[in-house]
Amino acid sequence: MSSNKRTAVSDETTSKRVRRAPTAAHADECQDTECTGCAAGAIVLDQQVLELPADQLVAMAEQEAAEGTDRAVVTKLYETALEKFDDKNQLSHAWALLSFAEYIDFEEYAIQATTIADKSANADNQNQVLLLKGRANVFKVCLNQSNWADPDNEDSEDEAEPTQHKVAGDKLLLQGLDQITRGLQNSKPETVLNTVMVFLARHDKRPLVSRLRMQIMDTAMSTAYTALQWDACSGESASENSNLALAACKSALYWALAASACLVNGSEIEDRVRPAVKYLVRHTNNAELCKLHAQIMLVLSGVLSDDDTALEAFDSAVNALKQALEINPSDVDVRSQLEDLEIC
Repeated sequence: MSSNKRTAVSDETTSKRVRRAPTAAHADECQDTECTGCAAGAIVLDQQVLELPADQLVAMAEQEAAEGTDRAVVTKLYETALEKFDDKNQLSHAWALLSFAEYIDFEEYAIQATTIADKSANADNQNQVLLLKGRANVFKVCLNQSNWADPDNEDSEDEAEPTQHKVAGDKLLLQGLDQITRGLQNSKPETVLNTVMVFLARHDKRPLVSRLRMQIMDTAMSTAYTALQWDACSGESASENSNLALAACKSALYWALAASACLVNGSEIEDRVRPAVKYLVRHTNNAELCKLHAQIMLVLSGVLSDDDTALEAFDSAVNALKQALEINPSDVDVRSQLEDLEIC
């Protein structure tokens, strides 16, 4: 998801304007009896889509990617957009390349994006260029296979003393995170939200080693806290933005999970997630927020050294899950979790 502002995309779904050309050809391994042409069917864009300006096509591609649309459709939208950029809009071109690079995990496009951004840098867009370069640097570190966790061996990091685990490309990571933090200074909440959402998407896309996850989520959480002006003690916000607040709480959960895996002191974890917890306590009428609250408190119940405090955190988690189930009785995941905790 790029940082620069884009023109709103029509509410008409892309699926009505993008299709596969009908064909009887199938890939040998295709098992879909209703497939109309996975092997040779080309992606065809409606004329209305083809006439959209590059920025709108990129916005459409990002929207469809977020909604899990067919990868070939998203790729076609990006490729069509990239063909339309010219030298008059270099920074937007750079953002589009980086967004596409992050979607398909292709480092070369990220390199091209930073090169174009450097050429377009001036006093008016220096923060945007800094933000783009920072995201590109973090992206490169995440692509390093040495930083990929083994999903089939979750205990491997514990055996390797996770608190001492070193991220491959740690200097580039620190440089990138610093660039992002500086680039987001005085930014609008929408720009911060876009950046945090990219971090969350990267976290969900592939299991990364705990130390890397913790550092990325720490920056996501910190920038969101700052943009929301959340006070660490009261949890009150001078800038209430529900979407950014939700992203901040997800970042706090992901950070807490990674910090727990890295054996960070429980009291430190509790302090860092406190603003998010304060926000979640005040919003008990939203099932998703209740579930986030429960997950954070479950993490705390496992890392706090004081037994009474840990038990209080566990009880808070159970109550939050019950509240979520009351709001949405059909949520089988919440019901199952309560059953696992021997509560329901």
